[in-house]
Amino acid sequence: MYNELEIKLAKELIARDSQNPPGIETPVAEFIYDYLKGIGLNPEKQYYDKDRNRFNVLVIGRNNPTLLINGHMDTVPINDPEQWKHNPFGEISDGKLFGRGSSDTKGQIACLLAAMKSQFSEKIAYVFNVEEETSLGGIGKVMQLKKGKLKNIKYSISLEPTDGKIMIANKGLYAFEVTARGKTAHSSHPEDGDNAIYSIAKTALKIEDYNTKLNKITHPLLGHASASVNIINGGTADNVIPDLATTIVDRRVLPNEDPVKVEKEFRDVVSPMETRFTNRVEACETSPNSRIVVEIQSHLKNMGMDDKLYGFNATSELSEISKHDIEGIIFGTGELAQCHKPDEHITLDELRLGARIFEALLENWN
Repeated sequence: MYNELEIKLAKELIARDSQNPPGIETPVAEFIYDYLKGIGLNPEKQYYDKDRNRFNVLVIGRNNPTLLINGHMDTVPINDPEQWKHNPFGEISDGKLFGRGSSDTKGQIACLLAAMKSQFSEKIAYVFNVEEETSLGGIGKVMQLKKGKLKNIKYSISLEPTDGKIMIANKGLYAFEVTARGKTAHSSHPEDGDNAIYSIAKTALKIEDYNTKLNKITHPLLGHASASVNIINGGTADNVIPDLATTIVDRRVLPNEDPVKVEKEFRDVVSPMETRFTNRVEACETSPNSRIVVEIQSHLKNMGMDDKLYGFNATSELSEISKHDIEGIIFGTGELAQCHKPDEHITLDELRLGARIFEALLENWN
């Protein structure tokens, strides 16, 4: 009943578990590798973790490719299957394909794979990578090839469900661990100790005030900067005054902010607490006049779609890619709102549309 190649491919990808954690993309990677060989291409494996057989799949065009298109094969966990009304490993119902990764990002990968069969371009490097949901390690591994096989890459598209809108910027993420140290004591005499949790609580309130100030820093595509306290840990027993407590603070950074200033300002806010990074992803932004932006705009306009430019409020692999002097966008059909939820889905029409867009791109990129 659903004979379009992109729909068949999406079903096959979703049927193969690639949840991360724990990072088990191999069944998906092997399927993509075999499919690409089956349509007459020469895919290669780039190992991310050889002991666990985790690898990226690459097809690098033979005509000095200038464009890189990447899609991540891993998904977030399914979590409680009881929360799903539809099969998390694929089910078509009411014009929608349900399943983990259907929107983020196996559906997008299926659209590209289908387009590659009918309109392969030797001026493009195609990348299907591991390890996006818990770090940017997969695409980071790919970028190690920038001085070699990918030395001519100037532009990129990172596949994500963006509602068919062109995203040219994303926020950065600075995750800080803030540590308070105190003095332990028996809780029957708390005055003999120095309660580290109280210190962390006061710091959390400082972050709340800091966030109010950050909300006044804005970007035309990404809204405002922010800071939030997301984890607090402390204490070892119910009768012991804790001498150690920590909090993880999520600082969302805009492309128009100075990274050095952001870090210094944060450390000043939480002083004298100890502070260290647990994660750091830089914000990024591509010029509206970039060739890849103009190219995708032309295809969307020809199809009667929205060709305006938007920002991606989360982080994305574009942050890693852009560090290598590559101008990129984030793009895909499918709803961003579907990501990471029970009964995640993509409509069959979104899959059909995605395949058409990529066919047009692959046919015209030179």
